[in-house]
Amino acid sequence: MNDAQAAMLLFRRLEGAAQQPLLLHELEARLSADGRSLVLSRYRERYTAEGKPYRHEAHRSIPIAALLRWMARHDR
Repeated sequence: MNDAQAAMLLFRRLEGAAQQPLLLHELEARLSADGRSLVLSRYRERYTAEGKPYRHEAHRSIPIAALLRWMARHDR
């Protein structure tokens, strides 16, 4: 992964206590390999009180040209 593809952490939440399940939730943004899209990634990791893991990862790709058009239309 080069610097252009390095992810920027937008949000991180870590919850849990000694006797409660652990929850990690992260949201990251990075450029696609070709540099034409913004890729948003959401990652969740949860451990139950019994120590069983549950993981979920989702990625959404938004063309940068479409994002810029949307920003121009909405005065951003």
